[in-house]
Amino acid sequence: MAWIIPFGGRSPRIAKSAFVAPTAVVIGDVVVGASASVWFGAVLRGDHSENGIRIGARSNVQENSVVHTSEQGPTVLEEGVTVGHGALMESCRIGTRTVVGMGAVILQRAEVGGRCVLAAGAVVKEGATIPPGSMVAGVPGRVRALSEAAAGWIDRSAEHYVELGQKFSAELGRRGLCELCGGATLERHCKVTCLNCGYQRDCSDP
Repeated sequence: MAWIIPFGGRSPRIAKSAFVAPTAVVIGDVVVGASASVWFGAVLRGDHSENGIRIGARSNVQENSVVHTSEQGPTVLEEGVTVGHGALMESCRIGTRTVVGMGAVILQRAEVGGRCVLAAGAVVKEGATIPPGSMVAGVPGRVRALSEAAAGWIDRSAEHYVELGQKFSAELGRRGLCELCGGATLERHCKVTCLNCGYQRDCSDP
């Protein structure tokens, strides 16, 4: 089951329609929006006292990615963002419908506009501003205009992971929110279990 961990008096808030994989770790001040997904081995660590993590609706954070925050600011993924396997980001903002490639790194105070593609392994430097509709590749990332072919792929990527999250939710069980602590719950074999505090009840209970 997923590790949904309160920290510093704050608990993760996960939309009922979101999918959080059983081996993901979500800590502290984190909000996961509607139909978003957090995949196996991903870590979302919102342990800063002032700056949290916000995962927008229909966004996805894929396997082994790390999302962190710091005194430099919150980490925000707007709606429909795709974060590829093994990416790393801290105290940055990623615009709507942007694709972050596998192993990409986005450093503190960077702002990436909407409908961008960050190539696999790209590094966005601290404090960088990437205009909307850009392709970024290399170390450090070099910016050029996004091709029409890549722009069309952006939408397919986000929608694919919305559908995949729904399929995994159906296979692994239906989730809700715990009435005791507000943590995510898993419903399976007519038992509802809180993934945060461990509270259990029968499905038939109110």
